[in-house]
Amino acid sequence: MAGSDLNAKTLTASGTVVARPARLVAVHYMGHTSTGTIEFKDGGASGTSVFTLHVKSNDSGDLSLPAEGVKFNTDIYAVMTNVTSAAFFFK
Repeated sequence: MAGSDLNAKTLTASGTVVARPARLVAVHYMGHTSTGTIEFKDGGASGTSVFTLHVKSNDSGDLSLPAEGVKFNTDIYAVMTNVTSAAFFFK
């Protein structure tokens, strides 16, 4: 897509999605054998919790955020618990 400013990153464990201010616009996730969560933080691992996505066991799915997505002022950090992998789409 010419001119798109959409970026993507896949994580298989907790970590930094992007180390700059960004807007999260979508997530594709793969659940584990146990119920899990992806907690989104602004400001690194010890930053402010913005929201938590609950993932059913053995489930996969997509979360599309409306309008311009969710704004993170410092960075996007994902705390992944019982989630096999997740692809994050941001701009």
